[in-house]
Amino acid sequence: MPSVTLAQMRAVEALARTGKFSRAAEILGISQPSVSTQIQSFEDLCRTRIFIRDGHNVSVAPSALDLIAKIRVTLKCLGEVDRVIADTTSLNTGTISIGFSAHRLIMPILTAFVRQYPALRLTTRGGPSLELADVVLRGELDVAAISQAAPDSRFSSLLLHQSRVAIYGRKGDPMLERGRLTLADLDGQDMVLWNKSSGTRSLLEAAAAKESVRLKPVLEVATLDVAYAAAAAGIGLAISIEGEVRSDDHIDVVPLVEPELAISHYLVTLPECRDHAAIQAFFEVAKDHALEMDGVLPFN
Repeated sequence: MPSVTLAQMRAVEALARTGKFSRAAEILGISQPSVSTQIQSFEDLCRTRIFIRDGHNVSVAPSALDLIAKIRVTLKCLGEVDRVIADTTSLNTGTISIGFSAHRLIMPILTAFVRQYPALRLTTRGGPSLELADVVLRGELDVAAISQAAPDSRFSSLLLHQSRVAIYGRKGDPMLERGRLTLADLDGQDMVLWNKSSGTRSLLEAAAAKESVRLKPVLEVATLDVAYAAAAAGIGLAISIEGEVRSDDHIDVVPLVEPELAISHYLVTLPECRDHAAIQAFFEVAKDHALEMDGVLPFN
């Protein structure tokens, strides 16, 4: 029985990533007909459709998403083998992709890593925690710094720190001038909330439901700049991890207390990739510099 080849897996991964045969061919440095041949051979081997074709655009069939994730992990592992063979002494080549849900919190770690490993090429991606977790599971990110109430057993995780949940809004808002808010204070208040992929929002909603507090979302956002602008304009009160957003000329930021809500910030990667040199190095740097992150609460 024929077996899958490395060329087929590379073609499949490149097409899944780019959505175009021409772009996949360009990335792989081969002709477009060669990509088509590799894809067709792979689909024949699988006896199922891997891609959905819509004119010149291609997307992964929903039933093949898990398979694509396994292919990405396999290629990462093979890439690590190549790296070890070519360079057994230091991280002089290679790439690492990093996701983060709070850029201000991860920046000390990123800065230290770039200074310690200047030859590595880094790519970054921001987004909500739950979305980034899915991207890591799909093999599209090497590591991600995400906010969660508890560690996720699907990942190899490092606890970076714990932070309180903070509330912020327009400068001079009488509620914020108290210097602190309770969960009950948010009952019926206009809120600017992250989309449902946010770990912080999930924590707040769970706590509110437990305390019978009615949150009133008037605007749902996907980026920090939009949340900040909406809060500064007085559209509603917004939420963040303490240290992620700071008081300035436009907004006031106060911690949410009674009950004090704390959320943990984890660095996560797939267990299969945890011992890859670049990922291992990033975890080590994160251990050394985690305490430089803003809004830190002592570990339990």
